[in-house]
Amino acid sequence: VSELLQAQLMQDININPVQPSVSATNLNIVTLGGPAAAGFNEFTPLFERNKTQFNASGFGGNNDTYGGEAAVSGVYDQFSYSLGAYSYNTDGWRPNNGLDQEVYNAFAQWAISPELNIQAEFRRRVSTEGDLAFNFDPDSYLDDKTVEREQDSTRVGLRYSPAPNTDFLFSYIYTKRDEKIEQFEILDPFTTLDINSKVNSKGSQIEAQNIYRTDRFNVITGLSYNQVDDENDDSLSLDDVDIGPIFVVDETTKTELKNPHGYVYVNVSTGDAVTWTLGASYDDFNSGPIDEKTFSPKFGVRWDVTNTVQLRAAALQVVKPALVNNRTIEPTQVAGFNQFFDDINATKSRLYGGALDWRVMSNLSTGAEATWRYLDEPVLLDENGVDFEERNEQRHRLYLYWTPLDQLSVSLEAVYDLFKSDKGVATEFDNLPEEVRTVSLPLSLRYFRPSGFFAGIAGTYVDQKVVRSEFSTQGQGSDNFFLVDAAIGYRLPKRYGILSLEVKNLFDKEFSYQDDSYREFRDEPAIGPYFPDRTILGQIAINF
Repeated sequence: VSELLQAQLMQDININPVQPSVSATNLNIVTLGGPAAAGFNEFTPLFERNKTQFNASGFGGNNDTYGGEAAVSGVYDQFSYSLGAYSYNTDGWRPNNGLDQEVYNAFAQWAISPELNIQAEFRRRVSTEGDLAFNFDPDSYLDDKTVEREQDSTRVGLRYSPAPNTDFLFSYIYTKRDEKIEQFEILDPFTTLDINSKVNSKGSQIEAQNIYRTDRFNVITGLSYNQVDDENDDSLSLDDVDIGPIFVVDETTKTELKNPHGYVYVNVSTGDAVTWTLGASYDDFNSGPIDEKTFSPKFGVRWDVTNTVQLRAAALQVVKPALVNNRTIEPTQVAGFNQFFDDINATKSRLYGGALDWRVMSNLSTGAEATWRYLDEPVLLDENGVDFEERNEQRHRLYLYWTPLDQLSVSLEAVYDLFKSDKGVATEFDNLPEEVRTVSLPLSLRYFRPSGFFAGIAGTYVDQKVVRSEFSTQGQGSDNFFLVDAAIGYRLPKRYGILSLEVKNLFDKEFSYQDDSYREFRDEPAIGPYFPDRTILGQIAINF
């Protein structure tokens, strides 16, 4: 969503609706891709005039899954606007795996002059979920866990372009989030554990950026200031069925987080073949016992060896910022390598990457990318103490994209993903895996007819090994499986809409799998890409 924010600030007024499902992160609608996952902007005309447009979609499937989305947008002279709502409800693939969420969005933009453009946006997200994490063992979950979230976000943005080669961007975001977690566990026939947690969070994020461009180089400089105030009410009760409470904790804590941040990126072209990226950022991160001041260098290079072959490399360091609403206008990648991940706030990470991209023919592309990340992750010992534990990740990928016919596309990938953590507080007492190794081989074919009919089929082989501490209460082991997904649909004439039907895990394969919930830290629900249960989803999208 950071790229969406950057695009919104740079855009002129237009009829494209702001979809609530696009403006929010991780809405857990997993599709085969292609036309079945069409966005409302696919139905907008090439030329614009003063008008109002309405788009709507609805979907339904098994596991009591249903929902829909609607957006109305318009342009009138120097003004544009968009109003939208999104709803998603499902019982999930196992007991207490349900998720209900609603997203609302209102957006307005005014081109005061050709040089000055302002915009405002309001978002609201409400969700209720059970135990969504897939921790290798399908039968390992909490029967009585409920998470309720409400988040309101207000944003004001500005773009001022005093010259064709200069842009000044400003963004202010204010967010209010309330979260409530209730969890009840039966530890043994005589003992129960009751946990209740409430979080009230208010955050502000101010960002300013200047972009200067010439034929040979561009410079991006920026400053930001993030502040988050949290109030946590936590209670824990360990009870015996005969004698009552054995151990009780009831406390309220308040935390103030401040994160001033500055950065500069310079992209320089030397000749027609090589583009260098040199950058740096500075963080002053202060929250409770964490007080870190860090200078982070960044380096990247793109070399067009020939007209069809490009080499890329990057080496960079970043401190995970305390982003309000999980978005920023700072560049999110260096030489095509992502630098921001869903790490714990204040995590210091170093990334090294290399890649080869080769356009073999006009209809055939292939390449390889390898990245290594080394993380120093903060682990709070108490309100006065913090320790940094080491993790490291590797992700290597081969890909091939082929269009043998105008109506047929083929994609093949091989992905190796390795996570390792040193033994520490998180592995011994918080169920963090010591190692997760995953190999996946996805192959997909998509067919498109000029008449509007389309179909797709995908097969994915996954091999995974999970290692946990002997003190962990969650599953470990090895498993491998092959899943088949399929989709069919029809694109209505004259951009009226799309009808589609998708099936994931077509043959209802059962398996064990560890999703990324152990290393993704978000303010919204998150699920993995694979489920040991057949899921069916029908969808219709209409444009008026």
